[in-house]
Amino acid sequence: MQASEEIFELIRDERGGVANIHRAFDQFPQGVSAHYFFYRQILLADNLPLDRKEREFLAVKTSEANQCPYCIGHHTAAFESIDTGSIRNQRLVALEKLAYTLTREPWKSGLIKDLFLSSGFTSAQWQHAVMIVSYFNFANRCAHAMSLELEDNFKDSCR
Repeated sequence: MQASEEIFELIRDERGGVANIHRAFDQFPQGVSAHYFFYRQILLADNLPLDRKEREFLAVKTSEANQCPYCIGHHTAAFESIDTGSIRNQRLVALEKLAYTLTREPWKSGLIKDLFLSSGFTSAQWQHAVMIVSYFNFANRCAHAMSLELEDNFKDSCR
């Protein structure tokens, strides 16, 4: 089995399908592997500082700031599939402000840390949120550079 097929098989087993964001890099299996394992650790793992709904909200808002329809589609579907209740409005405002600021004016991000913490977040949640937004800036740029389109069955891997 080729190295890219090995990582694709693992992704398929864990996610129900292989998204184009991974498949587009089939000639660079080390990159696919590093990308997927990092994504899994900061977005999908259990017992992370931010809950899954907040993580997906950051994914959507960062992708909107980058005008990335591919990631907006995937992560809106994931956000909508999570039934963990609603996020308090004050937290949504802080999450969205971080997503837009870190994406569009990253040099100002540190200035909103106090807003973030006063919205009920912890320092660990701040660090987690910064890492998620930073990751999605990377992923959005990959999606744009590879001209990715949503897979016909993309919702199968949005759980």
